[in-house]
Amino acid sequence: MRTCECQAENLDDAVYCAYCGRRLPEIESPHVATAPIHIAETVTANTERQRRVMVMAAGFVAVILVVAVGLTFALRNVHIYINSNNLVSVQLPLNVCPTSVGVSSETPTILPSTVQIEINKVDSTKLAFYSDNEGLTTLLAPSGWTCTAAIGADGSSSVQVSPSGQADVASGALSAGSTTQVISASQTSACVGCRESLACPLFVNAANDYQRAFQQACPTTRPTSEVETKHTSHLAEFTDPPGVHGDATPSGGQYPAMGVMTYFDDFKSDGSWTETCVLPATDKSLCEVILGNFVATYGKR
Repeated sequence: MRTCECQAENLDDAVYCAYCGRRLPEIESPHVATAPIHIAETVTANTERQRRVMVMAAGFVAVILVVAVGLTFALRNVHIYINSNNLVSVQLPLNVCPTSVGVSSETPTILPSTVQIEINKVDSTKLAFYSDNEGLTTLLAPSGWTCTAAIGADGSSSVQVSPSGQADVASGALSAGSTTQVISASQTSACVGCRESLACPLFVNAANDYQRAFQQACPTTRPTSEVETKHTSHLAEFTDPPGVHGDATPSGGQYPAMGVMTYFDDFKSDGSWTETCVLPATDKSLCEVILGNFVATYGKR
């Protein structure tokens, strides 16, 4: 009930006194009415706190994903890893050799400063790449050595790498007892006669092609003491023992000369490719790595 100044009682929802007509005074809200508001504020605060926690958690997950993706691309760009065969993929330096050219108009090619290779971890610190200034022939050899290269007018090319201070090898025949160390490689390009004469001592197809082209037998023969370690229709791997001058170029010195050679009778091929590794016998495994890389690069051309 609402009481008027005239002491008359009126209903709760009355605005004016039914007896005197005066405006009834306002009823003050009970103090307990603030409790629901406090509860609502508490619920709102808890909700806000939960929202912030969820936002922080989502942000943390996003950061982790960004870092993970970034590391993935970074590691892909670095190209360094070790697989189950104890091979390490690394970028080895590429040394561009002083190159003599048969055509004066030839201009050097801009070559990369490094080349990626998958190699035994132990050997990765011992080797580097060497190339002519057009990148026609690139090979592995011990790091820190010096090199020379040549490119013929017909597109043939050669690269020779040897220890610093050692004279260049002028011919394929080393004197008996020579301690020359060298890694050399060459390719015949489109010169068909050059390709056939180079390969005919090792490949029957090359010998037959030479016979048909020049109406005579292959001009050289393979020495009987030369050891073939692998032979397919297009690839020969061989070793000339110390003192034996054979198909490895050079050979005949104090150290064994390990070599590889390719031959394709297809006129569209890049010619015949050959490489020789002359190192002390204790470095045979290093020669195998060097020759293996050459075969992997040029063995199917």
